[in-house]
Amino acid sequence: MGDVALSIEQLAVEVEGREILHNINLGMKLGETHVLFGPNGSGKTTLLMAIMGFPKYRVTKGKIIFKGQDITMLSLDERARLGIGMSFQRPPVVRGGGNARGLITKCRITEGN
Repeated sequence: MGDVALSIEQLAVEVEGREILHNINLGMKLGETHVLFGPNGSGKTTLLMAIMGFPKYRVTKGKIIFKGQDITMLSLDERARLGIGMSFQRPPVVRGGGNARGLITKCRITEGN
């Protein structure tokens, strides 16, 4: 597995009986930063909620591997204990913090917790 921190393989996710994502593949190495951009309704939030393990977002196919461990069936709190988290989609304004307009979602995976 090497330096791969997150691997998503052939992921399909449904919400309330409706398939939202199908055949999603993604690989992230330690230290990489990825940004998800796309129009409303394209599945960005669904992907992140499925990675986090929110019960409403049911994985029907595929795997989510985090640092070599299959977390597909782990609960939200078990994933949080592994260090998986999510930042605000619209972060609060912090003086001197710069402009984050246009940034939909940012995921950064680092070594450690």
